[in-house]
Amino acid sequence: MRAILVPLAGSLMLVSAVGQAHAEVHGNADSVPMGREFAAVNGTVIQCPLPAPREAEAMAAQFETRPRDLDRLAEEAAAFFESDSEIGAAFRARRAEQFATDWPQRCRYRDANADLVQSGRDARVVFMGDSITEGWVEADPEYFSANGYVGRGISGQSSPQMLARFWQDVVALDPDAVHIMAGTNDIGGATGPITEVEYIGTIRSMIDIAKANDITVILAGLPPMSRLLPRLEFDTRPVVPRLNTLLAELARDEGIIFVDYFTSLSAPDDSFDIAYANDGVHPTRAGYAVMKELAEKAIAQALEPDKE
Repeated sequence: MRAILVPLAGSLMLVSAVGQAHAEVHGNADSVPMGREFAAVNGTVIQCPLPAPREAEAMAAQFETRPRDLDRLAEEAAAFFESDSEIGAAFRARRAEQFATDWPQRCRYRDANADLVQSGRDARVVFMGDSITEGWVEADPEYFSANGYVGRGISGQSSPQMLARFWQDVVALDPDAVHIMAGTNDIGGATGPITEVEYIGTIRSMIDIAKANDITVILAGLPPMSRLLPRLEFDTRPVVPRLNTLLAELARDEGIIFVDYFTSLSAPDDSFDIAYANDGVHPTRAGYAVMKELAEKAIAQALEPDKE
């Protein structure tokens, strides 16, 4: 069965996670269409559920221009994760099942990757990331399709999970460049606590794999993060700039392009400017428009014809 994916660092998927969990608890979930069969090395067959479009309610919640009440979101998140929440318990059970059977979530894009390779279409740039990357494709699909860009973001993912699926979701697609954005869910502890050294080491490993396969790397700085739901006692605002400093240093050491999204999206107190995000973590379309301009400059630099 399919797991419910929700980034612990924010509230983007909270509404859809609750809705899907509620349907499963009460037996109203639609049957999930399955993809093609892939032969596994142990003699079994891998068949993944095809990803369904995100629920309209969740899409509207993310791209609503009016700021949402973060205190209320915190209360909803706390209630969702309470031990006596039936819907939260369903979510945790599905998440545990998914972690046990497909921790990196290779299933998410297995069929899409096979389709892309089979079509012979070029993947100019692969965007590897979490819900912020996944939401970008949803916010502006034409930007990706018209430019040969491929979105490989998965909501709730930490950098170790991205590393585990990097070959399948990036290298096997033979792109000219990869845009790596990871860390929001590392702060959120989506797959357990991680040190700064371990985090940077994981990012470095993805860079090493890309370089070994002649893929130009664009390393993205993390967007701002106003809150960590439901851990309101933990101030995320100084954490993101500190990690971005380490990422910029890593990019400099590795001789790769670094794109700074934080400066353009942050408020004076280092929270996410409400003009660009309504939940303190995930960009609205206005936020993605700012990111698009910065990304295009980085991609142009990465793919310039005379680049060595």
